Amino acid sequence: MPLSIKLYGDLGDKHPHKKKGVGIPNTLFIEISGLKTVIDILKQLDIDENDISHVFINGIYSGAGKIVEDGDRIGIFPKKMAIMFLEITTIKSIFTQVILHEELREFGPAEAIVELPEGSTLNAVLKKYNLTNQKEKLEIIVTGKPIHDLDYILKDWDNVALFPL
Repeated sequence: MPLSIKLYGDLGDKHPHKKKGVGIPNTLFIEISGLKTVIDILKQLDIDENDISHVFINGIYSGAGKIVEDGDRIGIFPKKMAIMFLEITTIKSIFTQVILHEELREFGPAEAIVELPEGSTLNAVLKKYNLTNQKEKLEIIVTGKPIHDLDYILKDWDNVALFPL
């Protein structure tokens, strides 16, 4: 059974279809073959993860690293629609300890427990701290291991340490 992908706002411009009216999302049906996460879907559709604000899988607010299964319904919203979802209650959350070292402390507190939707990646942490434009200048350690893949999916209670290079 294919995945049902709804692209809201300007995300659907690259993948037009017949719309039934203003505000109707573009709906695509994609076979799951080779796709494991929403990140894989974004790559296949040539959508930059930094251009999205929210992902819902089967109606549940999720991170871009969330694993998808046959028949899932996935809604992807652009940043321009972020204000619509400002007060979402995260249904399935994970908690991550984030430690900012040295001059990175200007981006937030030295240590914090951060609540993220299940399936969140290191990219989500960088977005939260407005560090996406600094990613090439960072050393990232997750629970004691250096991680270089920003699509690394965080687990509940991972420790994320960010160091400037």
